[in-house]
Amino acid sequence: MPLKRWIIPLEGARILVSRTTRRGQVESFAVVLLTWTDAGWECATRYDCAHGFGHRDVIGRRAGLLYKQSFVGLTYAQLFHHALCDFQENHAAYIAHYLAH
Repeated sequence: MPLKRWIIPLEGARILVSRTTRRGQVESFAVVLLTWTDAGWECATRYDCAHGFGHRDVIGRRAGLLYKQSFVGLTYAQLFHHALCDFQENHAAYIAHYLAH
């Protein structure tokens, strides 16, 4: 099971990526959007497949976990690629939401 980890830098943010594959298939993953605050790097939202299903944890800075957004019908590979594109395109909106809640 090859485990790969890398960071994608963004302006004022970064994406932490972790992916495990087996025979070329995504077996597990985490794609975490971090934002820089006065307290250091904080997780603004994340996609992963913990709890046995692919989802995005929507988080508020003060409130903590607000809800889990599930993605029925997507494979782990499809959701992994969606997460990467989504964070690169929408990171500013997700960070603003995190900071407001």
